[in-house]
Amino acid sequence: MQHTLARLIDRSRPFVFTVGIFFAVLTAIGCASRLPIAFPDTSTTSDLDTSAFDQIKKVLDDTLHATPLETTLWGIDVRSIDRNEQIYTNNPDMLLTPASTQKIITLAVASQALGWDDRFKTTLFTNGHIERNVLHGDIVVRGSGDPTIDSETLTSWVEQLRMQGIHRVTGNIIGDDRMTIGQDLQRRGTPSPPQLGFGWSWDDLAFGFSAPAGPLQYQENVVTIQITPSRTVGTLAELTIQTTGSGLKLVNQVSTVAGTNASLIELHRVANTRNLVVSGSIGLGSSAVVRSVSVANPTSFFVQAFLTALEADGVVVLGDAIDIEQLPETQKDLATNELYALLTTQSEPLSTIAIDMMKRSQNLFAESIYRRLGFSFNDSSSAIVAHILADWGIQRNRAIAVDGSGLSRYNYLTASALTDILVRLYQNEVDQTLFLHTLPIANEDGTLRNRLGGTATAGNAHAKTGSMSHVRALAGYVKTADDEQLVFSILANNFSTDPTNVVAAIDAFVSALATMSRDDS
Repeated sequence: MQHTLARLIDRSRPFVFTVGIFFAVLTAIGCASRLPIAFPDTSTTSDLDTSAFDQIKKVLDDTLHATPLETTLWGIDVRSIDRNEQIYTNNPDMLLTPASTQKIITLAVASQALGWDDRFKTTLFTNGHIERNVLHGDIVVRGSGDPTIDSETLTSWVEQLRMQGIHRVTGNIIGDDRMTIGQDLQRRGTPSPPQLGFGWSWDDLAFGFSAPAGPLQYQENVVTIQITPSRTVGTLAELTIQTTGSGLKLVNQVSTVAGTNASLIELHRVANTRNLVVSGSIGLGSSAVVRSVSVANPTSFFVQAFLTALEADGVVVLGDAIDIEQLPETQKDLATNELYALLTTQSEPLSTIAIDMMKRSQNLFAESIYRRLGFSFNDSSSAIVAHILADWGIQRNRAIAVDGSGLSRYNYLTASALTDILVRLYQNEVDQTLFLHTLPIANEDGTLRNRLGGTATAGNAHAKTGSMSHVRALAGYVKTADDEQLVFSILANNFSTDPTNVVAAIDAFVSALATMSRDDS
């Protein structure tokens, strides 16, 4: 551990903190999580003015090294932005898995390289002509990875097409997804499926939070399935996909059992296959269980949804919804030769999309923005991120980014690199305003809605969470009792205890920062 506080002790107004308030908060949090917190013996301290930092440091150290947390690898960096001072460190230069705090890197790089007003563009083309309310030819859709397209978007497109006199389409609805969007196809000699992030865990692929990304996306590339118990114990449950066009083939291995237990449901899908294996059991007396699952092919899902929207509004389509990859090679170019645009739409700006990405920790949004970086600069996304971070003085020995969301365990960050970026964003007025607006607020919204309540951090701390197996993280901003602006990065890896104990320690740590004061009166 680095002892960086000593040089601050001799300042005329040293940090102190409200010991009683902090202990009360820490005790409450610790008890709630059954986390035994070891507090320092402040009764032996004779000179608070000259030893305040040591006291604070000991409290923070004891919080992080309580009995259940011995195996935890901590990476922590806390600084005062207002005074340009380092307040506390613990392995700040150790490379650790960041989980979703990786999204801070993605957004920071994108906002500087692309701009906060950057937008995804989607264009509808045709290879035919319109005559007497009939489009003689195909509608070809090309996108740049807009992750926000939903049913309202498609309805708007249909209305615009009808205004152009299109009431009938003789050809197909073709999704042209042949553009590469920044994915790193070759790493370690093994190509990753282009719609997935490099290093994503195979047992996550069935779930909605691991939805594949692509140039054309609809409803966040997620559908829901419903598992309903049958009427007889010992028989298979009923499975229903509640959205059409998913491309999934359900493999039912769910048994109906006695009782009301509905939690024993497991999902499994192998990459690049359509089969979704649903296994486990559901109680005869249980209500139906709903799960969000990722689609098999984003492009196919998109064009099927668009075809459905056209037909729902009375536009007759004689052809089919087709992913261009389904066409024979000899027909692909024929389908897209001599195209002219029917309409072009743009997404909301990055500043707006980022709110959903950060508040909800929406992985698909992060992946779409990450891939857009590569596409915009005609290189792999990881290379673009590495280049820009290097320009900021952050080399690969402090930050390795292989995806945009943090789902990959091949991402590595140091706490100091994360703090460097947070400081950089805060020091620019525009970046500060827009970036802070994206972060979850303690005890108010996003992934911090139910955390850090009833403490000095409530409504105060703005921070991005990170969570995956044996990883918990929190990074952002908090003000002290004196309204002094601090920035912090906390990465916890390798713990063997219940994750709630780690979260409790992190929250207690941030609460301690919020109680600090330079007022020695």
